[in-house]
Amino acid sequence: MCGRFAQTTPPDEIVALFKLVMGLELVPRFNIAPTTEILAIRGHADGRRAHRLRWGLVPPWAKDLKRAAQMINARSEGIFERASFKDPILHRRCVVPASGFYEWEKTATGKNPFLIQSTTEAPLMLAGIWSPWRAPDGANIHTASILTVSANADMAALHNRMPVLLDGESMARWLDPKRTDKNEIIPLLRPSPSGSLQIRPVSPFVNNVRNEGPRCWTKAITQCALF
Repeated sequence: MCGRFAQTTPPDEIVALFKLVMGLELVPRFNIAPTTEILAIRGHADGRRAHRLRWGLVPPWAKDLKRAAQMINARSEGIFERASFKDPILHRRCVVPASGFYEWEKTATGKNPFLIQSTTEAPLMLAGIWSPWRAPDGANIHTASILTVSANADMAALHNRMPVLLDGESMARWLDPKRTDKNEIIPLLRPSPSGSLQIRPVSPFVNNVRNEGPRCWTKAITQCALF
């Protein structure tokens, strides 16, 4: 799964990586939690643009935002049959750039956090879907989920799930608004190749969702059982 991640890549690198048609402003965030605002890239007829979405998908028919925290991730298996996801997966896909995401090892003394990044240290491209929701006051809120699949060999010792990670080619296909055939999308919903991720323990400082900043990535002082 993916329950916390970071977006620290400089905005000019994001613009270049995704070939955005417009620039953007981006404050580095090391500890992004569910139901908060995230940056996501969406494909449009005239090119790709960055958008601010609320993390935790809420379908248009929902009465309120209460279930958003339960919809931060969407399992790839069966996604085309689930009412909340079957339309977004065909028509409203996005990519969430992440400089890393976190998972935790449960121990008798607490939870040890790990930071997962690309071995090349390039931004990860997390496959996502989004959905519009109209608040009672008339405000339009765009919400999003990050797709997950079974863990690859890199992640298996830490968790049995992982985000769907795209590369340059699959990212272009994912963001193409003309691709609405599920047979073109299904091949993209797969674990990333083994050996593509690096995993390292970081400070328990990141455990608290209120904590922010580079200290979240400080090397763990205590020895972890994994890695």
